[in-house]
Amino acid sequence: MGFGQHQTFYLRQQWLTKGLIEVDKNPRFFYEPDHFEVLGVGKNMAKSIRYWLGATKLVKEKRSIKTELHLTELGKAVFNYDRYVKSRFTLSILHYILVTEKNEASTWFWFFNVFNERVFTKTLLFSQLEQWAKDTFEKDVSINSLKRDIDCLIQLYTIKSYTNQTPEDVIKSPFESLNLVQSTTETHYIKTPLKHSLTGECLYITLLIYMNKYGVKEVGLNDLINEPELWGRVFNLGRDEIIDHLDKLQEKYGIIFTRTNRLDVVRIEHEVQWDEVLKSVYENEVLV
Repeated sequence: MGFGQHQTFYLRQQWLTKGLIEVDKNPRFFYEPDHFEVLGVGKNMAKSIRYWLGATKLVKEKRSIKTELHLTELGKAVFNYDRYVKSRFTLSILHYILVTEKNEASTWFWFFNVFNERVFTKTLLFSQLEQWAKDTFEKDVSINSLKRDIDCLIQLYTIKSYTNQTPEDVIKSPFESLNLVQSTTETHYIKTPLKHSLTGECLYITLLIYMNKYGVKEVGLNDLINEPELWGRVFNLGRDEIIDHLDKLQEKYGIIFTRTNRLDVVRIEHEVQWDEVLKSVYENEVLV
């Protein structure tokens, strides 16, 4: 299980960029005694940067004589095409990776794949997360870790208010731009659907990731809407929105969407590598 690994720090703008640049230059960077000074942050913030790089699968650990961090295929693509991680297309893919890692970002997995409420408060989040953690993991999770995770999750996704504060006091998270969680009042929040001009491409790539992960070639429409790690849950999409995207994806990518009275199925017959589609989008589409 993975609770409280972020050292209480939500992801800041430029953190992923700084980490990718340094790891690309030196796979041993995060094991060097002065790495936090090079990053210009404290030791705990440096640990947080390393956590976010790993939780979004931009880097992976390799052990030989000495432990090293290396860019993954996803990390290489982001480094080469969107190094400053400004595109909502990139962030949508990273969001998907983050929230489908039950054992590395447990609270994030729970919030986007298990938690059913569309409108909620932090109090509701805490009570239901606490119960889920008890039911799911053998080892007890501290109340403080759960509360810190909830605070971090809200700060990661919601737009910060600058009212009566200087810019230095309110530091943006890149995930704010996805607009997946909105603050409606001082205490209430709402889940909102992913919406940008490359949403379809994000959905196609994440479906390929899912199919590769579980070794399947078809997924039912109801699963796309309701099951963990799929579009309805991860991107807050409803049935009509998903069907609309499927119709467009049939034309662009040739996926097969078979609609019958009893069973609606999405199928990809030919083997397609998600990382190749990712590179193609970077090379041929206007990033948003």
